[in-house]
Order: sequence, then C-alpha cells, then structure tokens
Amino acid sequence: MFRLQHCFVLSAIGAYLLASAQVIKHTSSDRSEALDIRRGYWSGKAISLFNTSNAVDPVPNRELTLYSPDRAKLVQVHDQRISVFLGDKKSPTDFWSKTSAELGWSPDSARFFLTWTRGGNLGDWHVAVYDVSAAGVKEVKGIERNPIKDFEKYVRSLPLDPEFRNLPSGMGHYCYSNVAAAQWLNGSSELLLSVMVEPEGDCWYSEEFLVYRVAIPSGRILQRYTAKDAHRIFDPENLPIITRR
Repeated sequence: MFRLQHCFVLSAIGAYLLASAQVIKHTSSDRSEALDIRRGYWSGKAISLFNTSNAVDPVPNRELTLYSPDRAKLVQVHDQRISVFLGDKKSPTDFWSKTSAELGWSPDSARFFLTWTRGGNLGDWHVAVYDVSAAGVKEVKGIERNPIKDFEKYVRSLPLDPEFRNLPSGMGHYCYSNVAAAQWLNGSSELLLSVMVEPEGDCWYSEEFLVYRVAIPSGRILQRYTAKDAHRIFDPENLPIITRR
C-alpha cells in the first residue's frame, strides 16, 4: 500500500489547516469519528472529508466545516451533502459521491484541490481543482491530462521490469495511472501532483511514481521530479512512499 504508515494520521498537517477546520461539537461519544478532523490519505496538506479508513463508505453522520485560510469561504459536510459557501452564497456539490475524498485549500483561498478514488485504496485515484469566487464553484478542467500522458510515456520507455525478468513470458502488463495532489505552490498558481502505477502485483513497475509541478489553470507541466528528488525537495508527508529502489 502506497501510504500505509501515513493513512489518516493527524501528524504534519499544515498549521493553517488545523486553525481553519471547525467542527460542530456534540457530547455523544459514539459520534467522535464523525466529527474528527484527519489528514488526507495522500497529503498532509489536505483534510479527509469523510474520514474513510478503507476507501469504501463515508463515516455515518459526518459533520465538518472547513474554512479557507482567509475564513471568507467554507466547505460544509452535513447530512450526506457537501456545499461550498462564499458569504451567504451556497453552492451544492457532488463531492459526496467521490469516494475517500480529501480537500486542500490554496494558501490564497482562491482554489482548492480534491483527490478521490473511483474504487478502493488501490485506485483509480484522480485530482480535480476548483475555483471559488463570487460566481460560485467551477472546476478547472484538464489538470491531470498532461502529467498522466507524460508519466505513461515514461513508464513505457523503461526496460523490462526487473521483478518480471525471471518469470514466464506474458506475465504482467501496463496498468492505469493513479494521480494524487500533494500541495499548492506559489499561492494557487501551481499544484504538485504525484502520478504513479497502481500497486497490483501483476503491474509492470508497480508503485513507480513521478512528481509534477503543474501550472494552474493551464495544466502545463513546469517541472518533473523523480521520487527521490521530490522527497528531498518537498515534504515527504505529502508524497507517496518510495518502495522501489
């Protein structure tokens, strides 16, 4: 599993996330999990919207109010509905249907990213970016496209996976790519994305990953990092664990 030791641990969360996340308080102890604030599965710069530990179902009766850093905007989880507020303006969303979703506000409060899976912990994981303005909430399209295309070209350029070298011909195959948001850079104008091969045993280069610095909103790749370089330059708490040597 990519992030086994980091999964839903509240360590290393950015200070502004802790300061800006506000939960309605209840006295019933059986609702503590529904009210907990936990880091994202992939990034310490994100908050888990559903506190999902197995990437299947949200925690029942989930209640969360997550403010933007400037506290002018908020994301509210209530009664299986997720809405974004800017002042009195309410924008309903479809985020409840996005399994194991985690959200990270940009430091300038202009945008947030959302990482979620269409399946379970293995994938497939996706990232979307949303503008939040007086006009409402609008998705920035195409953020994943260029990094996925570049990563899959890179994986297919590699020699035969050493782990399959001594196995019968025909064993293994190329698998789909997972994408996870790591952190914002330069306000909300750049986003760091991890793109990786799913961790299945029959995947060539399983758990291989690269990290991309991507311009927002264009989706243009500004820089590509190896796993080791990314861990050296950025906080590893926001990145997949390196399992391949």
